[in-house]
Amino acid sequence: MRDAWKRAGGAVARAVRSTQRWTPRRSRLTGALLGLGAALVLVGSGLAGVVLGHDWELAKLPLIVASVVVILGLPLILVPPEKQLLVILSCLIVLLISMPAGFRDAVLSLRGERTPATVTEVTRGRKPNTGGDEYTCGIRLPDGRGRSLTGTKVCTAYTRVGDRIHVYADPHDLVPPKGTAPVITFPVLGTVVGAATLLLVVAASRTMGRRRRTPG
Repeated sequence: MRDAWKRAGGAVARAVRSTQRWTPRRSRLTGALLGLGAALVLVGSGLAGVVLGHDWELAKLPLIVASVVVILGLPLILVPPEKQLLVILSCLIVLLISMPAGFRDAVLSLRGERTPATVTEVTRGRKPNTGGDEYTCGIRLPDGRGRSLTGTKVCTAYTRVGDRIHVYADPHDLVPPKGTAPVITFPVLGTVVGAATLLLVVAASRTMGRRRRTPG
């Protein structure tokens, strides 16, 4: 297994060196396309994670791998100066977070309905970051759909099977329900994603143009 990791690491290093030799001869358009492609991958991965909902586990690994490859790979390909590196990384992180955090809220803000639900299951787990207790509640909506809520104010240590709670749910079932009122709208989400994408494209394009002018 250790030899396999070494071979994989060597392959990545060779690929990066090859890309670094290739990129200085390309135009700013190449940098812009790289930035746009990175943004599309991150937005698409985040959107897929939200839409899949309870089926998220099926696609969890490839989506995480794709996001990690983009976040680590783009700076390695572009090799930007420090200031532009900070801009590029900031844009990548915003795109990584904004879609999973905002798309569900935006859909529920547009057409979500506050509806009663019955708790069918309560499971205690551990928060991955802080290590504290985290509760996941299985719920049944009035139309019979079964869903789950994790870490919300309506699913706590005091919640019991059979309790009636209120959640915000999408009648068309595009996104999972939420225990608290949505606060992000599509205009807000679109502005954040659009601004981060544009800034990333510009930064990647300028970095590529700078490398082209700099003698190797």
